[in-house]
Amino acid sequence: MRNLERDELEMSERRERMLETGFRIFAEKGIEAVPMQDVAQACGLGIATLYRYYRNKLAFVIAIGAKKWEEFFLEVEAEFERRGGELMNAAEELDFYLNAYILLYREHPDMLRFNQNFNGYVQHEQATDEQLKDYLRAAEPFAKKFHRVYEKGVRDGSIRTDEPEQIMFNTTMHIMLAVAGRFAQGVVIRTDDPEDLTKELMILKRMILSQYVK
Repeated sequence: MRNLERDELEMSERRERMLETGFRIFAEKGIEAVPMQDVAQACGLGIATLYRYYRNKLAFVIAIGAKKWEEFFLEVEAEFERRGGELMNAAEELDFYLNAYILLYREHPDMLRFNQNFNGYVQHEQATDEQLKDYLRAAEPFAKKFHRVYEKGVRDGSIRTDEPEQIMFNTTMHIMLAVAGRFAQGVVIRTDDPEDLTKELMILKRMILSQYVK
């Protein structure tokens, strides 16, 4: 392998290690509480090296968020294809995507904890849309998928479409994500059995479906 190719591979592997290490630490301890020096040390790198890849903490945090939503979207899409999602009607597809947030809670609670911290951090830092563009691009496919469900509902009549799409999106995907995030952070009175909170998310899902499925 030529030196240039080897260098690019090493840089890619180092970037991956930085992002995964940062994600793990931020999800566990919170974003605001962890200095970049701690992340660099956990990566086995000097702080100057970390800043050569990411000019500041905000850029680093945004890169982590974008990476994790891209990975989760690919996971959801693979399951969608495995289940023959293109043959689902709008009601079935809506049920599938609501289940994705329950999957997120059951299998990726660290991502939900990171996301809850992420929202507060970028607001505190007054991040602009330009700074957030990679993150927004990574999250956009979920809105596009919902748009497809809504348009399919207009055609097949299996869900209500008498309310504006954005309102329906906010009262389905956003609510599921917000509640799952609070559960993952432990911001509820709960038992030690995660199955209990899964059942609560299932009830919430059924309430949403009862509102919109004909």
